[in-house]
Amino acid sequence: MEKLEDKVAIITGGTGALGRAAVETFLAAGAKVAVPWIVEAEVPMLHERLGSRFPSDQLMLARANIGIEAEAGRFVEGVVKRFGRVDILANLVGGFWGGKPISETTVEEWQAMFDLNLKPTFLMCRAVAPIMQKNKYGRIVSVTSRSGLTGAGDFAAYAVAKGAIATFTSSLAEELLPDNVLVNAIAPSTIDTEANRKAMPKAKHENWVKPEDIAETLAYLCSEDCRVTSGAVIPVYGRA
Repeated sequence: MEKLEDKVAIITGGTGALGRAAVETFLAAGAKVAVPWIVEAEVPMLHERLGSRFPSDQLMLARANIGIEAEAGRFVEGVVKRFGRVDILANLVGGFWGGKPISETTVEEWQAMFDLNLKPTFLMCRAVAPIMQKNKYGRIVSVTSRSGLTGAGDFAAYAVAKGAIATFTSSLAEELLPDNVLVNAIAPSTIDTEANRKAMPKAKHENWVKPEDIAETLAYLCSEDCRVTSGAVIPVYGRA
């Protein structure tokens, strides 16, 4: 397990399936973790997973729609007020939609994928970058996808939005590297979650990557042990 003692981490999407695994992994590694949430039903699921194993002052939960500029800014300000700084940003928030060819995709459906995936990543990175630059330390990891790197017929809006995150990662990495802020991305395929199993009951679930394994990769990329990797997109496909 990576060591993240006393690091302050923001994990967006931290109440989702991958997010819950990441929050647990980061807390166990010693980090203080701040999680913005908008789906109220997911919050008890996170508390249930964590139990009483971690001090209450190690975790901050706040309702915030980080896809809205003002709310993203206020959330980051709240984290700095609570913990004093931000060392790590894991951009896990996002969503999936597809099943239509481009000729049948509406402008609203196209834009929705960018608003759900790329926009929160941009807004959160913009908010934390000056803090990390001032402190001359930071780790940022975002989530693209396998289809974002290769393209996917009938899923173009999602694939292009996720692909844009890979390009955004390379651009931001170049900007922040002089200040010891490393910026990378991971690219999952299908993650082994309850929702995905229900959606694809006949798939080879044993080949899917578990959230806990992806969380370990995230923890490494966000740790001090990661010193020379920036601007990379790391495949976390497993055998999927």
